[in-house]
Amino acid sequence: MVSYRAVPAHDELHRDGESLVLHDGQVQRVSPLGTAIRALTLEALPLADLAAALAQEFGAPPGGDLVEVTREVADTLVDAGLLQRLGD
Repeated sequence: MVSYRAVPAHDELHRDGESLVLHDGQVQRVSPLGTAIRALTLEALPLADLAAALAQEFGAPPGGDLVEVTREVADTLVDAGLLQRLGD
């Protein structure tokens, strides 16, 4: 089972749902969706639970599988160094 956990930032600034995250000497602008994912994953959270929480907050993605779309967005944050993927 795949879970995700936010990578601790050196500093974060939240405004209008978005955030600026200082991590490893870089400042990254994070969308409202990415900001919500980081907030939900302060503790490790399974992918299915993350998808359900995001659907409650943002609604289901149009024309896409909820869990798969969540995985794609979360993996983008993993690639940016802002989230960790745990498990297979």
